[in-house]
Amino acid sequence: MTREVRLERERQFFRELTHWAPRDAVGAWLQVVVAWLAEVVRAERAYLELYRGDGDTLTVSFQCTAAQEEAIRGVTERGIVASAIASGRTLHVPWAGLDDDHDPTRAETVLCVPFTAGQPGTLYLEGKAPFTDEDVQLVEHVARYLGPILEGNSPTPIDRTPDPTSEFRGRLRLDGVAGRSEAMARVFEQLALIAPLDITVLLTGDSGTGKTRLARAIHDNSPRRDGPFVELNCAAIPETLFESELFGTRDGAFTGARQQAGKIAAAEGGTLFLDEVGELPFGAQAKLLQLIQSKQYYALGSQQLATANIRILAASNASLQTLVHEKRFREDLFYRLNAFSLRVPSLGERREDIGPILDVLARRASFEHSLPLLPLSSSFRRACETMDWPGNVRQLRGRLEQALIRAVSERATQVELRHLDDAPEQPEQPQSFSEATRQFQKEFLRRELERCDWNVREVSRQLDLTRSHVYNLMRSFGLTSTTPGTSPRPAGAKRR
Repeated sequence: MTREVRLERERQFFRELTHWAPRDAVGAWLQVVVAWLAEVVRAERAYLELYRGDGDTLTVSFQCTAAQEEAIRGVTERGIVASAIASGRTLHVPWAGLDDDHDPTRAETVLCVPFTAGQPGTLYLEGKAPFTDEDVQLVEHVARYLGPILEGNSPTPIDRTPDPTSEFRGRLRLDGVAGRSEAMARVFEQLALIAPLDITVLLTGDSGTGKTRLARAIHDNSPRRDGPFVELNCAAIPETLFESELFGTRDGAFTGARQQAGKIAAAEGGTLFLDEVGELPFGAQAKLLQLIQSKQYYALGSQQLATANIRILAASNASLQTLVHEKRFREDLFYRLNAFSLRVPSLGERREDIGPILDVLARRASFEHSLPLLPLSSSFRRACETMDWPGNVRQLRGRLEQALIRAVSERATQVELRHLDDAPEQPEQPQSFSEATRQFQKEFLRRELERCDWNVREVSRQLDLTRSHVYNLMRSFGLTSTTPGTSPRPAGAKRR
């Protein structure tokens, strides 16, 4: 890597570091910081631990599997790494020397840098070769500032806020269903109630809210979980082919017909999910009603009655009650499908879930399209959290995939706000590493002064600096209680 490329990456990193994380997104911001740091110093893996006052530990990792995180935790809790953390020393050694039981063929190098002030924590990185002195200095520089930043804007209040979905995530299988909002907790509460019951469920809600994924979650938590989950989109099948698609055909049922199993037979012993059931042809609705009532059916062209051992789930973004009123949907079928109704909230009703959903969608898009998993910048996240998404999760996923593709095509190291196709222009950025560092120091000091109501004595105590040094920094940065962006008030006045 040339020095010019290195400096550019450092400039990009510190631009991200100066994008201050809101209190409700500290974890996501730390994820971006750790990913960027790993990229700049060419680390294979990176891991951050915060040791909180309540005895818990907050962890953030980059390119680590669950097993690798567990191995790293084991290393940091014992031996010379634990000693280095306790003493506040930087540790830079080959991993092979850390554990006698470790595979000696591995040549990774470990860099472990404890936070030296503020919130206690540790930055831990692994590389294929020893890190350079410049790498070590950069990691120490970041660790030196993260501690005080996190002390004043600790993620602890967020972590201590009860996750209303945690109870259900602990006992339900909810693969790929992201979110920790009260709205999703209510959905999971109903899901836990109906999943074990072999009843028909109607999922309602706007298009793109994730009804299919929740239908799969109902199946995964039911006694039929080991059976197949078969989906049929009623809107995608022509009316003339719907019966054969659902019930199957026998040889000679019509000209050119060959024996073929239908979706009911494919779902035997499991769950049949009828998506967009409101689009079901009126003529086929009577046969579906008969199937639900008797669990028996005839394949097209067959005289032999077949028995269906299936559970039926259905979904519709259209109001079936309205369709019944318009005589476009059978009332008796509606009542059969609506043995239990579960409404899926829109993204507008659970904006706090957009961040976790972005993380899940980014991993999924990266895997499905064989693209690198790039971190999402805090500005990108904030834009997504404030935008309207009438198409809900489906629309969000499409926009995220487009942004990810643009970022990869530019060989960017993260997905930024400009990669959204309607992103606003970005403000002019610092042109050097030292300028970015100075900007970061100025913003950090200004925030600390405001937080302490411009009490220099308290700021110096909080930052472990002399008052004279704080005054010098204030003069250097041109910071006063009437600095633009702050409210003018006399010294010692308290903010209401």
